[in-house]
Amino acid sequence: MTAAQLKAQAEWVFAFGEPTRLAIVRALATGVKTVTEVAKATKSEMVNVSHHLSVMKAAGVVAAERDGRFMRYSLIGAKATAVAIEITHESGAKVTLSLN
Repeated sequence: MTAAQLKAQAEWVFAFGEPTRLAIVRALATGVKTVTEVAKATKSEMVNVSHHLSVMKAAGVVAAERDGRFMRYSLIGAKATAVAIEITHESGAKVTLSLN
């Protein structure tokens, strides 16, 4: 693995290492959401959620798609079951989070 690939993988892993970001992952596990919907689901301020989504987007954890005047966010490389969500980085690294 090159230094650039290792850096990208480290940034991806880092994107999960904050409580609000973990709450955002859990909120997005049920499907695509706007910042407003994520903020409501996580009981967080919209500006805070927007910041965290920006970090997560830069790391390749979430994707954003414009829907009119809203941005809709979704997880990249995610597979959800009734009890867990598994998110896979392009390098093959995986993070599994319990949804309980």
